[in-house]
Amino acid sequence: MSDTVIKLDNVSKSYKIHERGFRSFREEFTNLVKRISQSAKRKANAAMPALWNATSPVESAYSNGEPIPPGHSAQSATHSPQNDDLLWALKNVSFEVNKGEALGIIGANGSGKTTILRLLAKVTSPTKGSVNVCGKVAPMIQVGAGFHPELTGRENVYLNASIMGLNKKEVDEKYDDIVSFAEVEGFMDTPVKRYSSGMYVRLGFAVVANINTDIFLIDEILSVGDLSFQRKCLDMMAKIRKSDKCIVFVSHNLSAVKGLCDRVIWLDKGEIKKEGDVNDVINAYTSYMTSKSEFVHDISYVGSKTRWGTGEIRFTDVRVTNDKDKQRNSFPVGEQICIEATYESYQVIDTPVFWIGILNSEETWVTGFVLNEENVNGKIRLQGKGSIKCSFESEHLYPGSYYVVVAVFDRFKNLAFDRLGNAAEFELIDDRYNCQDYREPHWKGAINLPHRWEYKFKT
Repeated sequence: MSDTVIKLDNVSKSYKIHERGFRSFREEFTNLVKRISQSAKRKANAAMPALWNATSPVESAYSNGEPIPPGHSAQSATHSPQNDDLLWALKNVSFEVNKGEALGIIGANGSGKTTILRLLAKVTSPTKGSVNVCGKVAPMIQVGAGFHPELTGRENVYLNASIMGLNKKEVDEKYDDIVSFAEVEGFMDTPVKRYSSGMYVRLGFAVVANINTDIFLIDEILSVGDLSFQRKCLDMMAKIRKSDKCIVFVSHNLSAVKGLCDRVIWLDKGEIKKEGDVNDVINAYTSYMTSKSEFVHDISYVGSKTRWGTGEIRFTDVRVTNDKDKQRNSFPVGEQICIEATYESYQVIDTPVFWIGILNSEETWVTGFVLNEENVNGKIRLQGKGSIKCSFESEHLYPGSYYVVVAVFDRFKNLAFDRLGNAAEFELIDDRYNCQDYREPHWKGAINLPHRWEYKFKT
């Protein structure tokens, strides 16, 4: 018997832009009147073709200058349906997921991640190809979406669980666990329209998480609630992960993807860009997203999303070099790394503060370096062009990708003259490590401090 529980075979999904699936009675009635009116006009035009003359503005739709033929309208001449009206959310996507496997799906916004979950949940159907799902599915795409605002929390639990296939006896057995997990004791007899957004989503998550199902579809849902509840969600997912359940996890939180998934698919514009080992795919994705940003190639054209400041000082270049001033993007662990930033000050600035920060591939701050008057034992005054350089040893960092952020502030660090995110990138390599050794940095941390063990084992 095959262990495959999910199979997508050359799946494509298109949406018609500006198309609405459902309309109100008033809209349908208005459209009917318009269609009748347009039909009457076409019949009138067909009966009186001579009324169309060469100066009619509608004739511009025809390049030969002839009058519009009877039975045709200006709209049919200029706005015939084109394939440009179709948006392809997925293009020829194929993959399989086995029983007990956790698959992560990453990619930029609009790459088709949620569309895949909707296909698996049978919310929508593919335009081309086939989607086969074997087993009971619990979608955590928009948890709480089926709640009725006028019903109480208790009533919505029974309603939502029954929609997902549970009978009353099964809900009775799980009710206390659902309420305890959602942390909404004391509010279950209150209409959910009076719940906060956090309470609403927590209760929806608790219902789905406590259902005995075969396949879990998760879409960024682990970000709901406060830090304590997020940890509870991760613990629940880890518990599910140890069973034979199948998980399809969509998230922008690369750290959560690394900790939860066995395999990762990277989607780009509806197509699979890369599939395979968690670390390999995530490293390729982060490198691609960094390299495609224009400020990496030309620092003078930095998007507003990654750069801000008042502009009295502007960074003009950021380089990562070794101790011999040779620019590189890859270093063995333990080698000295130098970060040099050139700048231009457009007016005299007294006592500024320079700062360089290092992030890892999970966007976790690893360390930061500050340059101010205390470091140089004297007054700092900027005018015109200049540069700063910071060197550090990399022996306490784990192998992987790192990103550089540079900034310059006023002396009180309240005002940013210029702050440039992801200004440079470098990678640390260590042959002593393999992917499995540092696959789960969430329990190893961001740095590798020198340490020693002492132990006593009974034999």
